[in-house]
Amino acid sequence: MIAKPFKILLADDDATVRLLMQAALEKTGFEVTLACNGTEAIRLFETTPTDMIMLDVEMPDMDGYTVCSYVREKVGNELPIIMVTGMDDVQSITRAFEVGATDFIPKPINWNLLSYRVLYLKRAYLNLLALKAANARSVAIFSAIPDTMFIINDQGKILDICSDADTTPWLIRNSANPLHQSLPQDIANLYLDAAEQARYNGTVELFDYPLKLDNDETRYYENRIVVIDSEETLCLVRDISDRKDSESKIFHLAYYDTLTGLPNRQSFMERLKGEIKRARYTDNKLAILFLDLDGFKSINDTMGHNAGDTILKCAADRLQNSTRLSDFVSRTDKNHSEVKLARLGGDEFTVIIPNLLRTEDALILAHRIRETMRHPFHLESRDVVLTTSIGIALYPSDGNDAETLLKHADTAMYHAKNEGRDNCQFYNAELTLQAEKRMHLENDLRNALQLNEFYLVYQPQFDIAEGNFQSVETLIRWQHPKQGLVSPIDFIPLAEENGLILPIGEWVLRTACTEAAQWHKNGKCLQVAVNLSPLQIKDPELVNKVLGILTETGFPPNKLILEITEGALMEHDENTLTTLHELRKHQIQIALDDFGTGYSSMNYLRRLPINYIKVDQSFVRDMLENKNNLAIVLAMISLSTNLGFSVTAEGIETLEQAQALKYFGCDTLQGYYFSKPITAEKICSIINQKWSIQASNPSAIDHENS
Repeated sequence: MIAKPFKILLADDDATVRLLMQAALEKTGFEVTLACNGTEAIRLFETTPTDMIMLDVEMPDMDGYTVCSYVREKVGNELPIIMVTGMDDVQSITRAFEVGATDFIPKPINWNLLSYRVLYLKRAYLNLLALKAANARSVAIFSAIPDTMFIINDQGKILDICSDADTTPWLIRNSANPLHQSLPQDIANLYLDAAEQARYNGTVELFDYPLKLDNDETRYYENRIVVIDSEETLCLVRDISDRKDSESKIFHLAYYDTLTGLPNRQSFMERLKGEIKRARYTDNKLAILFLDLDGFKSINDTMGHNAGDTILKCAADRLQNSTRLSDFVSRTDKNHSEVKLARLGGDEFTVIIPNLLRTEDALILAHRIRETMRHPFHLESRDVVLTTSIGIALYPSDGNDAETLLKHADTAMYHAKNEGRDNCQFYNAELTLQAEKRMHLENDLRNALQLNEFYLVYQPQFDIAEGNFQSVETLIRWQHPKQGLVSPIDFIPLAEENGLILPIGEWVLRTACTEAAQWHKNGKCLQVAVNLSPLQIKDPELVNKVLGILTETGFPPNKLILEITEGALMEHDENTLTTLHELRKHQIQIALDDFGTGYSSMNYLRRLPINYIKVDQSFVRDMLENKNNLAIVLAMISLSTNLGFSVTAEGIETLEQAQALKYFGCDTLQGYYFSKPITAEKICSIINQKWSIQASNPSAIDHENS
């Protein structure tokens, strides 16, 4: 008999993600039907047989929550529905389960584990279907000839064995024997008590029990007791060991992490709610520790997910070994609850400390965990050292419910990361205010492009040889409708984290080229420098996007300078080098920004197809007062000149700085001495301004007190 294909309905508005997921799932043997939005998903669900549904949470016309609710109303709770989401906050995940999701898969998707995750859910679903079918069959069989059926009197003596199955080898085959000769006395008493209740209440009594057989195997039996008359009772016995095994497997899949064996998020939340109720009733305190492995993402990126999984399993083992109560806390309460652990997902772990007597106990455990995690993780190819950031929230001072406590512990953990990582931080209300401000800013940032809240300014760059401005650097500004002007220092990191930097960066490039093309039409042929983020550099479509914008705006490629920070290029790979060479092939210029702030090497600079080096303003600012900075700037200019790069110095604020940099051989100067960033309309008014900068040797400066 040919196995019926397992059919999955996949809905995601991202075509690339749909195709990648389809390929991964079909490779595993699933039959996949694709939908590009929520409306199409519902249409296909109603017309196409489906065994499982995978929904992207964020779809434009109808989100995954709505589709999930609709499906649940139609088919009930059995059909597995997986939410695919890029949101990892507790509220989003809680909402997914509230509308009926079976599980969720976070983005970015772990392609190596996707098929296994779905296979586990398939197995659980098939087990559930099998369990349901088994129950239905059991009812039918029980109505006819049950597995084992015998009659006892009110003294527990077996009067007759009506049917005897192989699943009850313990039953003595000859009738007229007391029941306790076949079963232990306590189990025999269960039959007698159930018979008495059935006779007294006129009901059918049910009970089950485990029974250890002669071969030391433990089997589970379900029993139905039906009164025949005042003296006789019918006992129906069914072996339910397989069902118990299936229930156990389903329970484990639902409540435990398959990688580490620790309780999962759902299990953790139920345990936490229970501990809060207990603490409220006993007027005790408890603590939550929220742990995150510092630098874990780079392990997955550089060494692969197998190495990451190994580290997670080792981290779980260390966590279990370092949270034994007797090892870190002295208690007088002998009946205290055990510390409870969980893996919430990724590299995030949680610890519940119930019956907390002292706040210091939570900190003691946190430090113990940090010390344990610092030990090297031994992988096949190398040893890896990771640290841990830990946030601590206390009940009841930091929250009265599970969701609030977990959120506040998470907030404290991020505060620990911001404080330099590898440390512990307690929660306080100010952290939540900061987090909420950041959240609101991120939400507003998502709409800023559509609402035209961004605009560009340009800082002129002085060409020493020509004596005037030959180029400008493009800078983005955000005019928030309520907060006013928001600094790029505040919103650019947010855009980097949530991926919005890609559409924002594309808008900056297109707008800058459009405005610069207009200058060219007016006879002002300036070069325009545009900053690229690290995510843009890794975008495989970067070259096509840049060339498309140049064609669209009519801006000449040789007048475009793409600025890339030194830090971003420190993680460059062959694909990045290929991208840079392809841009240079089309006459686009490349500048290395913030030079000197990273970890440059001669080999590193020699391999990069760059045209310009920009000396960071942190070195220029104090170079005339600090001999070390002066020496660094001179070395940078000398190195760049010898390698054939043009040199731009940033942060020029005085004439003396400009004169010294001209003396050193710098090519271009940029800073407030010449001009602050100005709008596109004002560029033409200053572009022809001439400057007379005389080279001046700063060697006569007195550095004794520097």
